[in-house]
Amino acid sequence: MTKHVLLLGVVGVAFYTGIWVVLNGDNEPTPFTRTGPFFPLWFVCLLIAVVSDAFIRPAAKRAASAFAALLSNEAGQLACKVTQQYGWRANLRTTTSGIFHGRRTTVLVFQQPRISYLKLEMVCLAPWVLDIRRRNLASKALAWVGAPLETRDEALDKAVVIQGDNETAIRKWTTQAEVRLRILSLFQMGGITSLTTVTGSEGEPVLRAYYSRFRPRFFAQAHAAIMLNDLDGLAASAEAASDRR
Repeated sequence: MTKHVLLLGVVGVAFYTGIWVVLNGDNEPTPFTRTGPFFPLWFVCLLIAVVSDAFIRPAAKRAASAFAALLSNEAGQLACKVTQQYGWRANLRTTTSGIFHGRRTTVLVFQQPRISYLKLEMVCLAPWVLDIRRRNLASKALAWVGAPLETRDEALDKAVVIQGDNETAIRKWTTQAEVRLRILSLFQMGGITSLTTVTGSEGEPVLRAYYSRFRPRFFAQAHAAIMLNDLDGLAASAEAASDRR
């Protein structure tokens, strides 16, 4: 990001110098006499860029790298590539993708000044539409629009709000001992906000774990393995439920 801001400064200097030489060389003492707030604003942007590159970018890369180290690409090579890309809206996208236990998996750490989240997606051929959210006022309000599913498991119902298009099958699935533990692990230890079945970026069905207000600097890298294994276990059990239908 710093190099982009520096490049903008160079372009600005060249532009004002050109205008000064062509039009105002005889009237203004320097090319920057009437630049107004341009350079103070540029200097503030430069400071923000330096801070971002020194603290925000490395933290996001470390978080994504914790997942990348556990993935393999299609050729079987470990340590998949982590890429970072700045957008014009002051956002930073840190991504990686690969294969985990035979499932295509993608990781996105997205950061803006007021928004930060982690999105972990794994291919899953679930037989139903599933939406599990951390229990709070917002999820309760959203559940009123549909029909929240009560599992009759005290710990699970206290932690999350569950909705789906097959109440009987989903209740049976979520109350399996292994499934129950993995869901609680993702929400309580992994810190995720929601777990949903959606269509992935390449049109494939995926199981998505979403972590809002994600703070890469405070992410325990050991949690990457736990989250991947939990998501993989849930995807496998959901597909097994489809095979038993």
